[in-house]
Amino acid sequence: MKATSIVLADDQLLVRAGIRALLETLPGCRIDAECADGISALAEIERLRPDIAVLDIAMPGLTGIELSAELRRREHQLGILILSGIETPETIDQAFAVGADGYLHKDFLLGELKEAVTAVLAGQRYLSPKLQQILETHGQRENGNSGDPCLTRRQTEILRLVASGRTTKEIARVLGISPKTVEFHRARLMERLGVHEVTALTRFAIQCGLIS
Repeated sequence: MKATSIVLADDQLLVRAGIRALLETLPGCRIDAECADGISALAEIERLRPDIAVLDIAMPGLTGIELSAELRRREHQLGILILSGIETPETIDQAFAVGADGYLHKDFLLGELKEAVTAVLAGQRYLSPKLQQILETHGQRENGNSGDPCLTRRQTEILRLVASGRTTKEIARVLGISPKTVEFHRARLMERLGVHEVTALTRFAIQCGLIS
């Protein structure tokens, strides 16, 4: 069975060593490079083409979010797992919007790290349970008791295009973003509106007057 190749980037040596030690306890995982900044991480990822990049969110050179965006711009298909102590919904949304696959709070347990790596390898999104709760609470506060979803400008743009029958690639081309970013926003739209099908998004867009 092929080992899972990982590039790890964190500017704090002791933190990086601790994360490496934990990753190496996971079956089949191999750390192929350690980096202390985003620039060297980009170079190592270009050279090694790993299965997963585990990136600290706050690094010199390129932050984890900036590096994720650059990797997706270059169409790298690796899994990207962000490690962060930041809990703000805006930062979490931004990380996923630029192409990260997982966002793990730095106070994670070993079991969460294993779940995150497994999910990212499988092409699934992973968010720490603690952070999921923060996002849900934030969404409830935004919505209040009025039932108004309070969509962002970007979500409104994507809702209109999805409801108009555009494909993911077409929407990405129109908005100048990656297909993965479109998929992220569409998933967030469905979560926020409590729907599970594109037809339901279309009905909502008609009700809001976004399309006729």
